[in-house]
Amino acid sequence: MSTLDFLIVGAQKSGSTSLRAFLEEHEKEIFILNRELHFWNRGGQYKDGAGLDGYLKNFSEAKPQQIKGEKSPSYLVSQEAPGRIHKHFPEVKIIAILRNPIDRAYSAYWHGRRVGAIETSTTFGEAVRNHKVNQGKPYGDVVTAGFYSEQISRYLNYFPIEQIHVLSFESTLTQANDELQGVLRFLLPHSTIANQESQLAFPKRNVARASRFPKLNEAIFKSKLLSYSTKSRISKKSLVDLKVPEMLEDDRKFLQEIYAGENQALQSILGKNFAWNI
Repeated sequence: MSTLDFLIVGAQKSGSTSLRAFLEEHEKEIFILNRELHFWNRGGQYKDGAGLDGYLKNFSEAKPQQIKGEKSPSYLVSQEAPGRIHKHFPEVKIIAILRNPIDRAYSAYWHGRRVGAIETSTTFGEAVRNHKVNQGKPYGDVVTAGFYSEQISRYLNYFPIEQIHVLSFESTLTQANDELQGVLRFLLPHSTIANQESQLAFPKRNVARASRFPKLNEAIFKSKLLSYSTKSRISKKSLVDLKVPEMLEDDRKFLQEIYAGENQALQSILGKNFAWNI
């Protein structure tokens, strides 16, 4: 296996896991890993390209007729990932699914609470107003990941716009068939599944949940003895459904000021207006 056909690069908490689940339903023609590798944004794994053979072994079970890819939301926010990907796979197709950055930040906050990265005593308002203090920390900074125009522009520095497909999380909920058909046509333009008449549905994944033992999760998250995957497996064992409260209006207004201009910036570089209320 020496080729990589596509990557879902994010954004985090914007439906990328649901999009992966949708592609898994088309296993006859698509091979997509059911886990995130975070290879292209982690120097310790990439190793200046020396780690590539090990990365590609993850796709060894793909059949000849399948296109191959994976999903890791960390690739979208990464400064290094676009250049590294292009160096080895300049013809790979890039998919990004974006969500209103204000709602994405709120979802990321509750996700951070769940995994123990954000203490239960930290309010959403405190998290967003102190995001620069936590910049670069996994789940600690819930704001920076919403500057999509900067992130997409980094990919456009390396890849032509024809190789980048950007869709809206909100549209997958209201116009699922059109959005998902668009993804299939992008990945498999000559396949019958990209032109089928059947109604497509967007799977529901990663719904809001909380831990029954938040303090324990905080301690687990801070541990340097456990791997990320081990921490994730442990935290998932204590999950319960969560009814997320409404965002405070002051917090929403604060983020509207931060993200002002994102709609216009994205429309300028993609020719597509996401019409988010920001």
